[in-house]
Amino acid sequence: MKISLLIRGAKLRILNLIRDKKLSKAQIRIEERRNERKNKKKINVIFICHRPALWGALKSVCEACIKDKRFNVAIVAIPNKKNLPEVGFSHNEYIWEGAYEFFREYPCRVLMGYDDDTGKWLDLRRLNPDYVFFQTPYDICRPLAYQSNKVASYAKICYVHYGMPFMNGYIAEESFPVSFLKNTYFHFAEFEEMRKFYVERVSDNAVHKKERVILTGYPKLDEAKNYTGCESESWIYKGDERKFRIMWTPRWNTEEGNCTFFTFKDYIPDYVEANKNLELLYRPHPQAESEFLSRGIMSEDEIRTYRKRYEESYNMSIDKSKGYLDSFYSSDVLITDESSIIPEYFLTGKPIIFTYDETHLNDFAKEISKGFYWAKTPEELRTCLDKLISGEDELKEIRARLIKEQYYMPEKGSGWEIKEIIKKDFLK
Repeated sequence: MKISLLIRGAKLRILNLIRDKKLSKAQIRIEERRNERKNKKKINVIFICHRPALWGALKSVCEACIKDKRFNVAIVAIPNKKNLPEVGFSHNEYIWEGAYEFFREYPCRVLMGYDDDTGKWLDLRRLNPDYVFFQTPYDICRPLAYQSNKVASYAKICYVHYGMPFMNGYIAEESFPVSFLKNTYFHFAEFEEMRKFYVERVSDNAVHKKERVILTGYPKLDEAKNYTGCESESWIYKGDERKFRIMWTPRWNTEEGNCTFFTFKDYIPDYVEANKNLELLYRPHPQAESEFLSRGIMSEDEIRTYRKRYEESYNMSIDKSKGYLDSFYSSDVLITDESSIIPEYFLTGKPIIFTYDETHLNDFAKEISKGFYWAKTPEELRTCLDKLISGEDELKEIRARLIKEQYYMPEKGSGWEIKEIIKKDFLK
């Protein structure tokens, strides 16, 4: 229906031009043939991916495009550069994070963007992209040919943020660099506050940008309902042996004042190991160890010793899975500090213990934080855990209400909404 309306709209435009005597007969034929070609052409969409753990932000968008016959979809797997010591990266080379192995069985064309043997990068222009999605906005982590200003010269860049925005101030500004955003064509906003934030970030770059900052909700939440009642292989004890499950996801960046890992790094394992009815699943950020090493906060021996404690424990382990939603939905409580994964966990309805020192919460985060248990010290954390383990959860109904009030979730899903926006833009 939408496509037929667009075709009729194109014909009407031609008729109006004829009426106004602005087209010759030859020009009319050229215009008609152009419209016919465009309405038959496939829409080429490329997803450039380096980190499987971030795929959830784009997964439902990609799958919606694959299901629509108007689209040709390709995933280009690339390594990621980590030469950013000022924000915790310590490597100066491109490093694979298992992207090609993760995507190669995906039901679309999957390509390696980099050849380790020749040291050459795939020329994206050979794929004739109409629209390109990057997983992250950090151009400095990609080669020159894959940076946004280059790609924007021949394709329309679309952006969905890799984590649901949670923080404001300078952290938000670093997470949404204008140098990248000014080269994007579409911004897809998770909630109204972020739509306004995007508009402000790009307003000086192009007068027409506001119309292309669109509230769509967050694609990563499209799959949430599929994980209700699921199990995760990451847990040690299952079935009749199941224990009370605690998941811990501490922040990695030590320069922002909101990383509480070192406040609780020994206390949480001590608390869990002292209670045989508990199980702890520790999920460190992929950049945590390189951050601690580069800052001189932990040595390689200290990191190995800390990991070994989990590997040898009877009721603790490290979550090494690529995804995390199955671990979230099969846990009983999350301990975390400032992180973009909090809104995803919040949607499970399960309790969150928010450990903090400084806070940098945006308005959305401040609202849903009314459903958190707050802990600044090990003693406060223990009080929260003791209550939850005993079955006391006085914030449960508040979380249920906040989910209904604060989350924007389209009926057909954010991925479908974004796909339709792209199609409409292409055919207009």
